[in-house]
Amino acid sequence: MRLQLRVRKFFCGHPACPRQIFTERLPTVAAPWARRTRRLAQLLLAYGLALGGEAGARLVVRLGLRPSPDTLLRLVQAAPAPDAPAPHILGVDEWAWRRGHRYGTILVNLEDHHVMDLLPERSAASVAAWLAQHPTLTVVCRDRSALYAEGIRGGAPQAVQVVDRFHLVKNLREAVEAFLHDQRPALQGAAAQTAQALTQVAGLGPGTPMYRGRHQCTPVQQQRQEAAQQQRHAAWVATYEAIHTLHAQGAPVTTIAQQLGISRPTVYA
Repeated sequence: MRLQLRVRKFFCGHPACPRQIFTERLPTVAAPWARRTRRLAQLLLAYGLALGGEAGARLVVRLGLRPSPDTLLRLVQAAPAPDAPAPHILGVDEWAWRRGHRYGTILVNLEDHHVMDLLPERSAASVAAWLAQHPTLTVVCRDRSALYAEGIRGGAPQAVQVVDRFHLVKNLREAVEAFLHDQRPALQGAAAQTAQALTQVAGLGPGTPMYRGRHQCTPVQQQRQEAAQQQRHAAWVATYEAIHTLHAQGAPVTTIAQQLGISRPTVYA
């Protein structure tokens, strides 16, 4: 269906008027210079927000419409951002523009799990500036980074800082591991006594020996392992000397790698 609207035009005869032609508007039907009604634009926007460009365009075809994926994406980009509620519990973490090279900061409202903002850098100043604009914060969840801790203290001193669940469990694991490592002799003795007591109660004879680390090799096996290790070491020494000899002769890295049957990173190393 195609609608052709006839609207009225008004002309201003005052010579100083910056706009001498005024056209009648129909705000409930279509926007100025629009090629689709507001109702159709809202329908396409809903599909674009829910499915994106390609999937939304394929589904809208079932309704008899043929918008392109780019049309749906343009409507999504032009749509105003919804008003976000004032955050009270916020999550702060880093995200990677390029892993290992450049990082930013992501800010998430933990009450509804919606992303509130993405900061282009990972710095205490940027986090503090953003938090200062949201005085309603009461709790900020972060990792163990001292950088974020400083930014939260500067931008939201009234907020309580808590560690997220991942790092909380990680702290607990490290503390328990450190404690148990110091108590290893006592734990081994307690395990042996427990196994002996259970064996005596069950009457099953001697208990299974407790694991005490790597299996001990026999002298013959140990000699074989040492001989094999010496052979591998001798082969690497010969390769090392050959690399230096060829390099002193001016051979390029690619040629050295091909002649010795090794990779170029090995030659560089």
